[in-house]
Amino acid sequence: MTLTVAQLCGELVAAGHEPLVIFFKKQEMVPLTEFDSEIYDSGDIPMRCFFIGKNGLTISDTAGWKRVKKGEMNKLIALIKDFNPDAIGLSSLSNSMTLCAEMTEELRKHFNVPFLWGGTGPTLEPEKSLQSADLVCVGEGEEVIVEIAKKLDQKQPLTDIAGTWCRTLTGEIQKNPKRPLPDLEKIAVPCWQDEHYAFINGPFFIHPFKAGSRLEDKSYQIMTQRGCPFSCSFCVESVYQRDFGKKDSLRRMSPQKAIRELVFAKEHLGYKSVTFMDDVFTVNPRWMDEFLPLYKEQVGLPFFCYTYPTTHTPELLAKLKDAGCMAIAMGVQSGSERILNDVFERKTNIKRIVKSAQDIVDAGIHATFDMIPMTQFDREEDLRSTFELVLQIPKEMDASFWGEMAYFPEYPIMEKFKDENLLAVSYTHLRAHETVL
Repeated sequence: MTLTVAQLCGELVAAGHEPLVIFFKKQEMVPLTEFDSEIYDSGDIPMRCFFIGKNGLTISDTAGWKRVKKGEMNKLIALIKDFNPDAIGLSSLSNSMTLCAEMTEELRKHFNVPFLWGGTGPTLEPEKSLQSADLVCVGEGEEVIVEIAKKLDQKQPLTDIAGTWCRTLTGEIQKNPKRPLPDLEKIAVPCWQDEHYAFINGPFFIHPFKAGSRLEDKSYQIMTQRGCPFSCSFCVESVYQRDFGKKDSLRRMSPQKAIRELVFAKEHLGYKSVTFMDDVFTVNPRWMDEFLPLYKEQVGLPFFCYTYPTTHTPELLAKLKDAGCMAIAMGVQSGSERILNDVFERKTNIKRIVKSAQDIVDAGIHATFDMIPMTQFDREEDLRSTFELVLQIPKEMDASFWGEMAYFPEYPIMEKFKDENLLAVSYTHLRAHETVL
């Protein structure tokens, strides 16, 4: 998923600056039976999923990478020296924070420039990030990155930028005011021009780099909407809603702006399909009624999107199918109403889940569903309920992702561990058990 840095690249190019985006290391899915810690790094937070095939159950780490080798770091340093930047930024999820810290430490030996951190991980843990970074973007960074670039050009300090935390000359942490979330109608179009990209992974060192050429998914990614109308305790959107306000965090660009970007992706970038990365693409029927006819007429590419059990109807599914929807994924997560209601804060009627799944199948759209069947809260009766739900879901619907719950800092689900009545076993017992493991 490289959409975020492409967006920042677009902002900088539109403002007259010269960015270079380096894809460094490639995330890999590795079966645990093949996982060698001398070869692979699983990151700070293990993320695992389950597959059941003809050979039985396979458990894989979904967010690992091959450990950084000296040759890769040398290539990175040489490329950055050739580019001669005014600042170096690292974009990180929570599971790669340690890698970012190690890279920052190594790069500081060669570059006397500000080091900027951003992304979901630094947004969740800005204080931890400032142990390595000079400045941390907390939240969305379109306006932040342009202001940073402007101040660098003018040789001004980077200490008073809204939406960031930084360290003062005395070493204290300065928490600048939050920045209002950007209007999606005003943000730039993501930049994918080859000259602004490079790729370093193992023996591969490619610059200029066509950004989609080393990805398995050759579909154009776009987010027409940011935020989510729901507040699931295991999702980062619930954190953003808490920190930036639920009403303000849910925004969508106009259908016309989305169409302009997609037409460009089709005609100039050569993409043959589209992936809508919106958390719940089907959330606004009025927007859909305006967007889908335009999409069918001007874009006409097959597309994939996400839905939620309560946000689509047979009528909407028919419109999606007519516009080119080739596949749709629905989050289910559990068949236990106790888990859905009390742990996940995802109040969904089980009968509605089954009906919604059948509606997708009846619409003739390839359907998949996501599950999180392994948590520290699932008791035997919860697992039995999930098993019973799976038996009711139409057999035409594939399971797209069955994962073990990953627990991230600051997420609301972490508060659930304080309630002994919710856990499958006592928290004390759980801690002791993990120590033994």
